[in-house]
Amino acid sequence: MAFQSNRTERSVCLYICIPILTLLTLLLPVAAGAMLHPLDGAGNFHTYVDVVNRWVSEDRLDVLVLIEVSNGDLEYKEENGGYVGRMRLEVQLESYDGKVISQKRHLRTKVLSSVESSTRTLFQVFGLVLEDVPFRAGRFNCQVYDVNRRRPGLLNQVSKRNSRSECSSSWVAEEGPRAAEGIALEDPLFLVHAPFVQWNPSGSVESGGDDGWLHDYMHPSRRYGLEQDRLQIFQPVWPPAGGLALDESHQGFRVQIVSLDMEYAINDTVGIDQRGRAALSAGRPVALFYELDVNLLPEGAYRMSLAPLGGQGRGTLVEFDVVWRLEALGRHRSQILGEGRTVLEGKDLARFLTASPAEQEKLMDDFWDGLNPDPESPVNEVYLEFQYRLAYVRKFLGGFGQLGANDERGEVFLLMGPADEVQMYHMPMNNLDQDDARIKVYQRFAPDREGSEAKGGSVDGTQGSDPYQDLGGIPMPFSRRAEAQRQTQVYSPTHNFAFELWEYNDVGNTLFDNRFSRKGMGQRFLFIDRNGSGDYSLESSNILQGEE
Repeated sequence: MAFQSNRTERSVCLYICIPILTLLTLLLPVAAGAMLHPLDGAGNFHTYVDVVNRWVSEDRLDVLVLIEVSNGDLEYKEENGGYVGRMRLEVQLESYDGKVISQKRHLRTKVLSSVESSTRTLFQVFGLVLEDVPFRAGRFNCQVYDVNRRRPGLLNQVSKRNSRSECSSSWVAEEGPRAAEGIALEDPLFLVHAPFVQWNPSGSVESGGDDGWLHDYMHPSRRYGLEQDRLQIFQPVWPPAGGLALDESHQGFRVQIVSLDMEYAINDTVGIDQRGRAALSAGRPVALFYELDVNLLPEGAYRMSLAPLGGQGRGTLVEFDVVWRLEALGRHRSQILGEGRTVLEGKDLARFLTASPAEQEKLMDDFWDGLNPDPESPVNEVYLEFQYRLAYVRKFLGGFGQLGANDERGEVFLLMGPADEVQMYHMPMNNLDQDDARIKVYQRFAPDREGSEAKGGSVDGTQGSDPYQDLGGIPMPFSRRAEAQRQTQVYSPTHNFAFELWEYNDVGNTLFDNRFSRKGMGQRFLFIDRNGSGDYSLESSNILQGEE
């Protein structure tokens, strides 16, 4: 992958030093850093977005924006005997005083096979460079559009709006690449499958910044383990103004890697070779490459700090993930988010929403493992049943995304299972049908009044508007809550829209204790298609509003 650039010259030459890995038991100082974790792009599909500040000279700053998206999240069209995806990337940096730098880039994937274009374990990695950014703090915004696919909805189809994934965050950079004293580390660039052995300085020469050889190995999602079992990063290192004396003792870096649950830690040191020391002593930046075998690390989210030995200078603090479960690679990111928002509550949900992607996956795995009726079995029957329900929701009940079920019937179905009885009125023929359903929500033994005659009529022969009258019909019990809702809806267009009444005689087929099942038995849920589009909303429930 190559980055498009209009710059005609680069003023920085990078030198390479190979790390010397020595495990220590030192506690490392906290280092300062930019973005700890890549941003999650959300919308019609998921993306990972990494933002890397990169100094080109003493006063010229570039901002690299890196994107990773799963092949299975994109729409491909047949072209040149295969399948090709097309995207549009739009990025904006806005300072707090209103200055804006923006850039767009159109992208085309290489020709892929049918299998490659549909898998979620292969990714597209691309990006752009915002050059010569004049300010050092502001707001970052990024939008990735799938040009081959429209957003859901009739209006979006008519207006030809492309599917989009977007994210936004605060952004900040240092005032300059050098520290007042000591060595300064820039933002790290995470790599994957990089041939570090071939880049050994003993067989390489000084290289300018336009070669692009790093671009083929960028890894914005920072996920290691099954995808690659070696953590790899690249970082420019800047000496102080005037250079670094060769006889200084702190010519290296401390590295500490700690799991976010504080249960595992590795301490390491990185030395600088003779060639790198010579460059630093002359006041020139060098390139630091660091590699670690992640087979040493349990699954989870990790925080890595790098700081100069000796305690002077500027370090970095970043995060990455380690994944060892196969299902984590094939499971869609939006499914993890949707599952968590559906099954978790209270403090567990708050912790889930603030966790990193790897932590979220682990929290969900722990949740389902705790419900496994046979921990020795490789098949979790509870989670398998949840997957069956999820497939039904996707096909028949409005779909499922990162916010959970798109239709509130789907949420109830996932938590409660199939209802004991479902009354569907896709085209109500009587304006009392919906009113009767409201009464049944709160009055469990209210009768079924099938047909117009059973609902009664007014004295002058026209259809009645009072659901409690018994003129020529079956009388209904009175419900204060139902009447209050009827009064607000009697002149609303939705009063005659499609609706469904779900009735549970017991507590349904609940897989675990949840916000619906723990509030008694005989649950009733009334769903109404409020806009006529087939998307149902929960209108009333004896679980939420109480039973009379």
